[in-house]
Amino acid sequence: MTIPVGLVRMNMKKAFLSTLLLLSSASAAQIKGADGVTVGVSNPKRVVALNATTVEMIYRLGKQKTIVGTDVSGVYPLNKIPSVGHWAQLPAEGIISLKPDLVIGTADNFAAGKNGTVVQQLRAAGIKVLVLPATDTGGLNGVKTRLNMLGQVYNVPNAAASLTKSFDTTMKAVTANKPKKAPKVIFLYAHSASDASIYGTEGGANELITLAGGKNAAPFKDTKALTAEALVAINPDAIVMLERGLDGVGGLEGLLKMPGVAQTNAGRDKRVYTVDNSIRWIGPRLPEFALKLARQFKADFR
Repeated sequence: MTIPVGLVRMNMKKAFLSTLLLLSSASAAQIKGADGVTVGVSNPKRVVALNATTVEMIYRLGKQKTIVGTDVSGVYPLNKIPSVGHWAQLPAEGIISLKPDLVIGTADNFAAGKNGTVVQQLRAAGIKVLVLPATDTGGLNGVKTRLNMLGQVYNVPNAAASLTKSFDTTMKAVTANKPKKAPKVIFLYAHSASDASIYGTEGGANELITLAGGKNAAPFKDTKALTAEALVAINPDAIVMLERGLDGVGGLEGLLKMPGVAQTNAGRDKRVYTVDNSIRWIGPRLPEFALKLARQFKADFR
């Protein structure tokens, strides 16, 4: 019996395509997300990167050209990426319209505000979603974990390892520049002189203060509205604020006019320090921010 040449070719083509599919599946990285869902990733070309720290890490891995969208926080190092909206109100439809082959975001972002069903909506639309651990989980080690996961996503594990090693080098400098005695510090978050809060002992602000050699003097974990009575009772030696926060209250002069500030050691000695606006999320620049603040603390609190 003679088998038609066309049938032979068709079978060979099917076998070839099947082999390619198997090879592709084998080469895809299987990454378990913070939500317990394992995502198969192979050379993503259209990525929606949610959370400022995710964007920064992808840039540091040299894969920024894959980013087709982010949220309003993803403005560093370049504010040129199309935004899908506020990080606490992520629109599934807007993300889907960018036709990503992968969406990467942090657990805290996906749990924030009105984002509760976004991941399910995206997956229901056939889009892969990798959930990274929350930015307030694990401190600097948490940053390393997220960076290594992204190294797997892009198949550049050595680049990720090199970056995490550079963190350790910077942290050695931080340790060498800490003040001998830890100052009592609060992190004051302000929208305006009449709308301010004290950050508690959880999150990026606390991590920064601690790494820099300070002691977070807030007697609570979460965020509390600022009152003169609470501030005077805490009596911090230093106040740390976001750059935009100090601007929002009218600079140092405006801050000292806020109830209770001038009555604290920090207010009397004008020991107020500003940090980058992104510090609410613990990201790859944390060691750099900690080194700067440690040097300032050491200069003022010997």
